[in-house]
Amino acid sequence: MAAPMFLSRLSVQPRPAISGSWAAAAVHQTRPHMAHPSRGIGSNDSNGRAGAATAATAVSALVAAGNCLRPAGAARGAGWKSHARPSTRLAAVGEPRPTLHVGLVGYGLVGQELVAQILAAAPGLESEMGVSVEISAVARSRVMALLPKGSSQLLAGGAWPESQEETADLEKLGKHVVDAATSTGGRALIVDNTASDAPAELYEAWLSAGAYVATPNKRAGSGPYDRYERIMAASRKGGTRFLYEATVGAGLPVLGPLKALLQAGDEVDSVEGIFSGTLSYIFNTWKPGVKFSEVVREAKDKGFTEPDPRDDLGGTDVQRKVTILARECGMKLEMEDVPVKSLVPAKLQNWEPPAGQNLGEAFVEGLAEYDNEMDALIEDAEKAGEVLRFVGAVDMKSGKASVKLGRYPKDHPFASTQFADNIVAVSSKWYTPRPLVIQGPGAGASVTAAGVFGNVLEAMNGMRRPS
Repeated sequence: MAAPMFLSRLSVQPRPAISGSWAAAAVHQTRPHMAHPSRGIGSNDSNGRAGAATAATAVSALVAAGNCLRPAGAARGAGWKSHARPSTRLAAVGEPRPTLHVGLVGYGLVGQELVAQILAAAPGLESEMGVSVEISAVARSRVMALLPKGSSQLLAGGAWPESQEETADLEKLGKHVVDAATSTGGRALIVDNTASDAPAELYEAWLSAGAYVATPNKRAGSGPYDRYERIMAASRKGGTRFLYEATVGAGLPVLGPLKALLQAGDEVDSVEGIFSGTLSYIFNTWKPGVKFSEVVREAKDKGFTEPDPRDDLGGTDVQRKVTILARECGMKLEMEDVPVKSLVPAKLQNWEPPAGQNLGEAFVEGLAEYDNEMDALIEDAEKAGEVLRFVGAVDMKSGKASVKLGRYPKDHPFASTQFADNIVAVSSKWYTPRPLVIQGPGAGASVTAAGVFGNVLEAMNGMRRPS
């Protein structure tokens, strides 16, 4: 499957990137220098931005089937509870082009990169799809801006519209975006770019009110199961969609192919993968004879880790992703049901640095005391012709999920990862004895924004007008 024509304007070059039958739908990923997700990848590089947008192409090609329904234009009241219900009617030639109204919650690196990608692609998308996209609201942690019609360019270059600034109120933001969509006969989409639980508490209300919700935020998918079920039910009842591809692989299409397999009738036996770019880099770099603490120090100095490396080595982020995958496969479990084999020694888990010392530096110094234990692990693996990888796994046969340090033969797909790649292997009734393998960059501001941009395209697909 070739990249959609409207994405040719983003200088996307097709090339297979996913093994198995999905290969034809994948695209080449330009690979800029990777920094930790909180610091961004190639956000100031035009080639990096175009390359990052290829993830959106992959997600769209694999997932978007044009089955999104366009909300009816007629308002059913001015209140927040007035739902913008779907309609299958396409706009006739000569009618105003339908508009996707986007509200952004979170305007850090990912949010600003997403805005840049949307503004750059909007003219081409409107020409090719007959659908306009407009940013109607944007919120930071304490303030927000509800934008008037046609003022998306106020956000160009990462600018903040101070003239529209007011105290953040996410319920008010949601109502503003839904009202904007209702007034134009378009569709509302709220994008949560945060890592906070607060916006996730509003997904149910937003979906019920007629807004689509897209997010890379893992809190809803890995949080309390009863809330997760309510969000999914609200999406079904509201005629809307909860789009969360970027929660597991950022810009790497993981959930879309998995969902498509399940919907097509395949039976998944297991899903296993390396889901942390930081830990992928560490274990791709660490070799026998090199001290583990020194590799962690190098990763910290290059900006791959959080300021407190325990946030990465503890495996909580991977635990959240595995929980999301397990639920996607049909398991009803809580995040606490997924055991994690932390790489942080027990004595350092609740440890605090001496007064006046940098936390990251002091932690690495403390970690050095355990280098001999780690040396033994990698030397044993090397003698057996194996490598060490920090993986998350969902085993449908046992009904269990886990996060742990595993050993794999050097000809295993997990041994072939480079730099900070993420990789996922799906074994199923159809994909056996060789699994479906999806591999590529899975972290960073540009890549994550591209994954969310894929969801924006999904929302727009069902709004197409006849050419």
